[in-house]
Amino acid sequence: MGERKLDTVMIGIDDAIDAFRDLNEFVVALDRIGSRIGNGSREPALLFGYVVEHDVGRRLAHLRRVVGDALEAVIGEEEVDRIGEESYKFTED
Repeated sequence: MGERKLDTVMIGIDDAIDAFRDLNEFVVALDRIGSRIGNGSREPALLFGYVVEHDVGRRLAHLRRVVGDALEAVIGEEEVDRIGEESYKFTED
């Protein structure tokens, strides 16, 4: 993409607060869970339990939508789709 004229993306204050709260939880929880699994005091199932019990998938999808919608307003849907296509995609291969 060429030079951008706008370098600011706007989201509502409620969405920003929710996003920060969720992201803060995820960072802290994943760090703590990783430490416990890494030092051998807990089994990897601890991570699965956290992800399921705290609805992490749905909450991350919501954050992606909030950020994606804000980006679309500035750079357009096609560019957001292109960025998404460039991201890592998990496969079991």
